[in-house]
Amino acid sequence: MTNLAIALMLALQAALPGVSQDRLRVVSEDMVSVVNNEFSRGTLRSSLTQEDALPMLAAVAVGESALRRDIENCKVAGDGGKSVGLGQVMRGPNWKGYSRKEICGNRKIQLKLALHVLDACWQRSPEATSTFRCYTSGDPSKSSYAARHEYSTYKRVHTKVSSQISTQKIQTCCLYSLSSFYVRERNTCEM
Repeated sequence: MTNLAIALMLALQAALPGVSQDRLRVVSEDMVSVVNNEFSRGTLRSSLTQEDALPMLAAVAVGESALRRDIENCKVAGDGGKSVGLGQVMRGPNWKGYSRKEICGNRKIQLKLALHVLDACWQRSPEATSTFRCYTSGDPSKSSYAARHEYSTYKRVHTKVSSQISTQKIQTCCLYSLSSFYVRERNTCEM
């Protein structure tokens, strides 16, 4: 498990305290994997950064499904059955040619599709609050409880992941060498 996946898992644990550690671990690993793969393949079209994409994807999954297995496997679907998966991605062009069976059977596809919807929303209006408005309603100017909740979750996850990564960098450095070092303000180690 990477430092980033661990940091994300801890942030998700704070957002969803009732979800098991095992569930948080596998979903966090898949989110990190999907974001890394989509950025390395260059499939995203907006100026959304990888640093923002991961907590945004996490916020959408928390807000849309609370990471529930019955939503992931599509036993429960939203919008009259038109929206499925952890990101509750609505049927149509957002499914990018995947069938319902493919989506409902593959968490990484669900996360990839949700990331691409976020990317399209960011492209329309490159700002976090309007991106969540767009994600939840299709309209970057239409405010809703869901959009506000996802934005709030994004801010908490982003802060927590950044904090955890900084702490882990310090811990990694400390483990790297037990000899003399000090931690500078930028959380880097000097030998």
